This record gives sequence, C-alpha cells and structure tokens, in this order.
Amino acid sequence: MRRHDVFAAALLAAAATSCRPAQRPAPTPATDTDDATALPPRTEPAEQDGTTDWSSFDSTSLRNPNDGLLRGGVPLPLRAPGLRFNPGRDPRARYGTVEVVRALVRAGARVQQGLGGLPVTVNDLSYERGGPIPHHRSHQSGRDVDVLFYQLGPDGNPIESVGAFFDPDGVGVDFRDLADPNDDIILQLDLARTWLFLRALIEDGDAQLQQIFVAEHLRTLLLEHARSKDEPSKTVTRFAAMSCQPSYPHDDHFHFRFYCALDDIAEGCRDSAPLYPWRRRRLERAAVQSRPLASKRPNANATIVTHEEARAAAGPMDPEVERWLDRRTRWAEQPHPGRRYCR
Repeated sequence: MRRHDVFAAALLAAAATSCRPAQRPAPTPATDTDDATALPPRTEPAEQDGTTDWSSFDSTSLRNPNDGLLRGGVPLPLRAPGLRFNPGRDPRARYGTVEVVRALVRAGARVQQGLGGLPVTVNDLSYERGGPIPHHRSHQSGRDVDVLFYQLGPDGNPIESVGAFFDPDGVGVDFRDLADPNDDIILQLDLARTWLFLRALIEDGDAQLQQIFVAEHLRTLLLEHARSKDEPSKTVTRFAAMSCQPSYPHDDHFHFRFYCALDDIAEGCRDSAPLYPWRRRRLERAAVQSRPLASKRPNANATIVTHEEARAAAGPMDPEVERWLDRRTRWAEQPHPGRRYCR
C-alpha cells in the first residue's frame, strides 16, 4: 500500500513522516577526532522506565548544523515514557547530543504525566557520527530533530501520529493509500499536548532550544491556544520569537534546532543565527564567545528530493489529494500574514 506518509516524506525535503522505507546512511567523512576507534564505549539509554543515567554520556557537536559532525552521539531510546522513535524511520538516524536527547525524553515524559495519551513520535536526528543525511539540508551535528505533531482522531481521542499536512484550521487527513478515498482518516491537531511538549522544550534550560520551524498558520494556532490558557508569558514570548516558517512550510512536523552546548563551543561547535537576548546573557555569564558558522564544505550536501520529483513519482492520486496539494501552495508561497521566512 502506498501511504500518504511516504508522499509527505518526499514532498518535504526535510523528511518527517511515519512510514517511509529506511534509507542507507551516506558515508561520514572521518577525521582524527572522529575516528570510531577513539569513541568511548556506549550503552543504549534505558527504555520504558525512564531511568537513564545521562551523566554517563559525553557528546560533542562539531561545526555547523548543515555541515558538521557529532562525536559521542547519544541514541534516542526507541521507546521511553511518553516518547517513541518512529519505527518507520532508519534507527541509525536517531543520534544527538546528550542535551538534545535528554530534552526530548523529558518533554515526552512531561506530556505523558500531565495529559496522558499516546507517545510523541520523533523522526530523524543525526547519524551517530553526524555528517550528511539523505533528505535533510541540516541534521548533521546532533542539534536538529524532526517531531510529528500530537494528533486527535475522528472521535476526538489521541491517535498515533502520522505525517499528515494540517491546514489553517488545524485539520489534516491521513490519506493512507493515495489513490483510494475510502481509507482516508480526518485528523485534528492536538493543541493541548503539542503545546505542552513545546513548553517543556522551551523551559528546559539545559538544552537551550534555538528555533522551531513550523508553518505560520500552525504557529498562529499554537500561540492563540497558549494565550487563551494563560500560559506563562515568558514561555509564550520565547515561542513567538523562536518559531517561524521556513521557505518550505513545515505543516506536518516540527523541526527543532538547539544551540551549541557551552563546552562544545571551544571544541568547534558553531551556532547559526539568531542569537536571542537570553542566549547572549547565558554566553556572557559563562564568559564564552559564540563562533560564526564555518565555511560550508563541498561534500556537505545531502541528496534532496524536490517537490516536483516527489509529486511525479507518487503515481495516481485521488482528486481530494490533488486538491490538498493545491491548497498547500497558499501557505507555501508566503507566510501568513506576511511575516518573513526564517532567516
């Protein structure tokens, strides 16, 4: 069966869906500091019980998000309380810095404890040693991660997340077989759980979340929800500042990017812009100077599937799928109500 998830993964060059065949990792360039024989022994984080000893991991993010390496990459648990790594993704692409992986596990657990429901679904992070990863322009240094939205089914109850596109009303469709209209499932964005997950990441001072890439209309829905629930103003303000729509909208998943850990900066970790005031204050308190991005190397680019290539390869589609794809152009061309794309 050709699932909607497969098509969504290809359409979004950043690939973040639930049931796409695993990809073969691209070779990672080796350096003296990246030699596998020099890596410390590693054990998998504990699954199910949430008792991971994070102090046993020592990771370092090197260079840029879009041209980097990862030393001592920490694997995201396949399952943890309130969280799962997408079983349809390549498990070799679930490595990040200890700060990022720990923040994801904490956020999933916070939603599970606060609101229950099904676990959040996490897609690609980085390869164990970083480097180019198919279908991603970044995700090279352990500080980028794709996460599906929490979703509700037709009965209003939590449903396992898929890579469905969500419209300005927070409504999506899991088309499953693209050519068969009889198996479509109407979905609703679960604003309460999605917001709580965001809040947990933003408030995690150890991780230092930098940017949240998401379609502008979904950003608006989440802001309206947070303000209507009188959520902490500091958290809402930071979400408003760090969330934005890339030139290609992320309407089926979040792409989170985290700042360099302070002790990684001396090792060569480079932050992309922007540096928000709270980040600058943290750097000043630690007497650490952020370093500009390094020049991108020619071999740093990964294989990217274009929108046109994906649509051409999808084969026959039900007219309703075609209508959805045409609707998406309305929010793909310019963020509403005219805010600039992410810089």
